[in-house]
Amino acid sequence: MLNVVVLTTGPLFTLSEAKQHLRKDSSEEDVIITGYAMAAAQRVLDYCDLDLVPVGEGPVAVFKTAALLVLGDLYHNREASPSELPTSATNLLDPYRNLGV
Repeated sequence: MLNVVVLTTGPLFTLSEAKQHLRKDSSEEDVIITGYAMAAAQRVLDYCDLDLVPVGEGPVAVFKTAALLVLGDLYHNREASPSELPTSATNLLDPYRNLGV
């Protein structure tokens, strides 16, 4: 069983990092990108049944990358009704998933 110590400070990524991931330079969509970024970060935590990101450079990088992948999916498919996370994100997150067994 994975012992999880949690990180209690700060967001997974900044608006600047989100815009860089989405290849957006203007501030025209900052509000929507911020909303999607918050939703993406929460979605990866929900997928793992966690309240906070596990501590350590490795886990933080994994959760950050997964959240950026979800952000990209939300942004580029904003009119769709996705029910699952992108496969690349779930592949990263599965080792941290709390299945409650």
